[in-house]
Amino acid sequence: MLELKNIKKIYKTSSQEVVALNDVSISFKQNEFVSILGESGCGKTTLLNIIGGLDRYTDGDLIIDGVSTKQFSSKDWDAYRNYKIGFIFQSYNLISHLSVVENVEIALTLNGTSKAERRKKAIESLKKVGLEGQIDKKPNQLSGGQMQRVAIARALVNDPEIILADEPTGALDSKTSVQIMDLIKQISAEKLVIMVTHNPKLAKEYSTRIISLVDGTVESDEKSNQNKKKTKKQNNQSGKNKTSMNFFTAIYLSFKNLLSKKGRTIMTSFAGSIGIIGIALVLAISNGLNAYLGGTQNQTLASSPLTIATGTIDYDAIEYGMTTGGSSDEVVVDENSITPYESGSNLMRFRKYGHFNYLGGEFATKIAEFNSQHQDYFKSIAYTYYLPMRFVSYNTTKNQYVYSQNENKINIMSGDSTSIFFANNLKSDFVYEEYENVKLSSDYGNFEDASQKKFELTLVIDKNNRLDIEVLKSIGYAEDELRNADEFYPVSLQSVFDKEYKLLTNNLYYIYNGGTSFSAVDITDQSVLENKYQDATIPTFKVTRILRQKTDSSNKILTSGLMYSLDFENWYRQDCKESLISQKQQELHNQEVEAESTNYTFCDNFVFAVSGFEMMTPAYFPNTQAILSYLVYVNAEITNADAYNIAIQQIGISDVPQSIKYFPASFEAKDVLENFVKNYNKTTTKGYQIMVTDSATFLTEMLQQLINIISKVLVAFASISLVVSSIMIGIITYVSVIERTKEIGVLRSLGARKKDISRVFNAEAMIIGFVSGLIGITITYILSFVINIFVGKSLGVATLASLNPLSALALVAISIALTFISGTIPSKIASNRDPVECLRSE
Repeated sequence: MLELKNIKKIYKTSSQEVVALNDVSISFKQNEFVSILGESGCGKTTLLNIIGGLDRYTDGDLIIDGVSTKQFSSKDWDAYRNYKIGFIFQSYNLISHLSVVENVEIALTLNGTSKAERRKKAIESLKKVGLEGQIDKKPNQLSGGQMQRVAIARALVNDPEIILADEPTGALDSKTSVQIMDLIKQISAEKLVIMVTHNPKLAKEYSTRIISLVDGTVESDEKSNQNKKKTKKQNNQSGKNKTSMNFFTAIYLSFKNLLSKKGRTIMTSFAGSIGIIGIALVLAISNGLNAYLGGTQNQTLASSPLTIATGTIDYDAIEYGMTTGGSSDEVVVDENSITPYESGSNLMRFRKYGHFNYLGGEFATKIAEFNSQHQDYFKSIAYTYYLPMRFVSYNTTKNQYVYSQNENKINIMSGDSTSIFFANNLKSDFVYEEYENVKLSSDYGNFEDASQKKFELTLVIDKNNRLDIEVLKSIGYAEDELRNADEFYPVSLQSVFDKEYKLLTNNLYYIYNGGTSFSAVDITDQSVLENKYQDATIPTFKVTRILRQKTDSSNKILTSGLMYSLDFENWYRQDCKESLISQKQQELHNQEVEAESTNYTFCDNFVFAVSGFEMMTPAYFPNTQAILSYLVYVNAEITNADAYNIAIQQIGISDVPQSIKYFPASFEAKDVLENFVKNYNKTTTKGYQIMVTDSATFLTEMLQQLINIISKVLVAFASISLVVSSIMIGIITYVSVIERTKEIGVLRSLGARKKDISRVFNAEAMIIGFVSGLIGITITYILSFVINIFVGKSLGVATLASLNPLSALALVAISIALTFISGTIPSKIASNRDPVECLRSE
């Protein structure tokens, strides 16, 4: 069954070699009770550890069931200890944080026995030793004899063939010693029992065979007068089975250990949670602010329309410029020269960050089809056409006439027209959702009709009755009437109703000089303006309504200024087409089309070559030159006819809109329009590419990007404390390794592999990481609640801090992962500990 052949064991130190066993040869049979006697240091325990597979022989061979162990791997020895060996130690070596029954069934967890079967076998084993009534107690609640009985039950539970007892009564009184020896005697009836003792009396009384060791050699091997009968068939397992502790068992062992040290575990977990709290709070506030920005964008959807305007901003160019310090255009730098530029030039800024949308031609046809098919997606769709509005008003205070003219300008950031005069091209019910009529005590301002009459104007002001000073100057007020230095004077609303405006149509503004020559009236001559103002045949306008944004409205859908009706717009566009300058221009255009000319001639002999867009224009066509200059700059492949349509906007006869505004009813509508534009751009060339202006989304994304950058920086700083706490947990795990040294030895004696020991301490670190993460997340949610109540309310933000549940789970996972990493080194140290040394430790 078991044979030692010429076993030699040498312990090497730095200075010498110590021979513990020297050429020991012994054969053991089944159902023997063998006592090994000898003085301290003679090699008794070393022999027992070699037989039990806890220690390795230096030379010789240990033969088990006829199989040599010379080629045994570490896993083979582990399985051998689990299946064939049962250890009974002098100091019991019970695991203090496990109950009696858990101490017994621990060996069964290593060989795949099911949970129910483990419990059943453990209880049966405890019954054999008379402890069935103590199964739920902890070891420190038992007497010495009872603890040794538990150790015997643990040794028997796997039904091993060999029981190794190392001074089993050394820590017991004489009465208890007799009880334990009687119990071991009973066990030897079925198993091979090898007991190490220095008590000859016990050996002679209970053993069937006594082996005496002296200085590592066998001095005698004598049979006792005790007779044995073979009562059990030999188990042919030679140790080649495998043992394995599953991870749940490792977690359970570590959890029970941590429960036995609740105070330290909680303090360690709290310290480990500090980094998690820091990161979680940063993420919570970042998430809350991003949600607030997203909610704000939802609420202000109507005030942030999608605009397709003639001039718009190239957001990609802005982002490139912010990150690189330049524009998106490729710039070649000559190291030997200076490149001049005009920093205040609107054209230069437009060239750098702007984009020109041509809204005529094929795009006009396709967008019209789109609008008819998707009109239910939008609250309102507003077309704006450039009309050369020129008004003359009279300032009674200054006794002078004031000339006001629209300029063909677009705010490239928002796509809005910056003109003082603009069309009322929105649905009335949509306007009245955000604006209200201002009523005076007199009859002024009581215009209730949702539509306007042809020659009636609406003044639009903000919710605080404010109006830009430039708007007031344009509608007939002198600057010194409005302010003195930085002090502004209020303007009577009634005085606005009292004002009259005379419209100078093309025929009134352009003077025909014969042929194709025209000149503009002298608007600096007061007598000319007076003549026009006094002319009764010229249409007269008055302000009949003042619209003010509602105090509870956050959607500023109208710009400030004078708004005219669509009836007037249609009338005036027709009047522009019928004007003399328009007729002459159309005649020239038709002639040059028929002649297939590459040049288009404008009235007044101002000519531009369409192929190169090199244009000289009079003062009253300034923006045509800017647009065409931009098209030259970007090498736009625009046709002659399209360039012509751009130019004739200045005299009000172009059917190309200045902008199209979409007020979406949902984010789905925004996506529909943006996808339409993307698909259109795939079918056209660079000169006809369309950009949609959505400044609110752009600004929101910029703010969100800024918040994310700041969050990442703060998370990086908070991560430092997380790493530090992880290192601390690694140190705590190493302390636990030292504290659980005896447990390591016990587990190894039961057949646990090195990997299993490592797994136990990895599990402990991961449990602490889980608890740390859980504490951190819980505290973060509590702090978020407090922040939202006290800080969020003061800032007007309902939810300033909001931790995403997925982020919370991720942080718990990160905490577990970091503690697992930090516990790797201590767990590796634990797995490499010598089990013999571990069992000797106190």
